[in-house]
Amino acid sequence: MIKTNYKILLRLLIILAIFSSFVNSALAQESPFGDNQDTNTPNLSQIQFLQPSAQQTQTISDTVQAVTPPENIADTNEIVLNTLAQSFKQAEIYKGQKIKVFDNKFVFNIDKKILNTAATLDLKEIILSPNSQMAPKNGFQLASKIYEFNFVAAEPIVYNKTFWISIKYDSADYFRKNLYYYDEAKNEWVGIKGIISNGASKIIANISMNRAKVAILESIDIMTEGYASWYKYKGCNCAASPDYPKGTKLKVTNLANNKSIIVKVNDWGPDRSVHPNRVIDLDVVAFKQIAKKSQGLCQVKVEPLTVVESAVK
Repeated sequence: MIKTNYKILLRLLIILAIFSSFVNSALAQESPFGDNQDTNTPNLSQIQFLQPSAQQTQTISDTVQAVTPPENIADTNEIVLNTLAQSFKQAEIYKGQKIKVFDNKFVFNIDKKILNTAATLDLKEIILSPNSQMAPKNGFQLASKIYEFNFVAAEPIVYNKTFWISIKYDSADYFRKNLYYYDEAKNEWVGIKGIISNGASKIIANISMNRAKVAILESIDIMTEGYASWYKYKGCNCAASPDYPKGTKLKVTNLANNKSIIVKVNDWGPDRSVHPNRVIDLDVVAFKQIAKKSQGLCQVKVEPLTVVESAVK
């Protein structure tokens, strides 16, 4: 009886050994790692890499592409950092498009039902080279990168305030900042009337140009003398200033008659990109204390009495 049990047990052990050897051999063949390699290093010859389909390739071509800087930077006016090229069908343009690019610092927007054509849009993010001829004139500096857009319609179109653009500025405050485009014929930056969105740290403008280089420029020097205009707002000794934050008290003196008024800043303006010679915008109540309303403008000197630190800093 004991011998019979021993023979049965021996047979079971032999069968188990043969089966284990077969299983181990099968598992070894399925392993993506070679026997003579570190187990953390895959054998790449056994791994398949999927090639992008035509659909994926189109998507890749529509994403922002980094650009290699030129070797001879000193010989160039600008250095292109990133580019984006997109094509739109007629129906896509007609229903409107809003393109946010370059970390959402630049937005190009086409309103609904404004254009009814297929089109292409090329966008660039640019910085100036050290010796660039495009540098702002003395007293100004760039407060953002330069963004170039080129909208090409498939059919002839009359552009009339067709696009909205917005640019975010780099610093924390909105003072002395305006939107400009680069006039290549004049070789200078020209102001665009824009809307400052302080909470979003950006300037917005509605334009009719289908191609331009645009940027935010900041006046380095605070303007102390220039023309004062008037506006009707709250009917008090208040003013709008592009140089000082809200709450600042300013002494404004009419240089023609030496009359002075102390005002409190409660708004932003005038837009220096549109009115470069205007230093302040006075409420009509304040304006009439130093000049006749019928004059419209008067030449003044502006002196800060108290400066309130910007709430956004």
